[in-house]
Amino acid sequence: MTTATFHTSSPLSARTHGARVLGLDLIRFAHYVLACLEVARQRRQLMTLDERALKDVGINRADADHEAGRDFWDIPEEQMPRR
Repeated sequence: MTTATFHTSSPLSARTHGARVLGLDLIRFAHYVLACLEVARQRRQLMTLDERALKDVGINRADADHEAGRDFWDIPEEQMPRR
């Protein structure tokens, strides 16, 4: 009689894998929320700049108002957390 080795996933290993995946998803979500908070902070700072400072960064008051009015979760692609 020969013994065959089977690679089956036990319910415990499936749960462990699921917990790891969920953990990674939660970490990614936390990074996204932190990025949103940082962008919101930058938008608040933008609104404190005077006309001369806005001109120095290359935008006008209307552009600053538009940027500050964007939704909390609406962040630029380049500030999205990397996977």
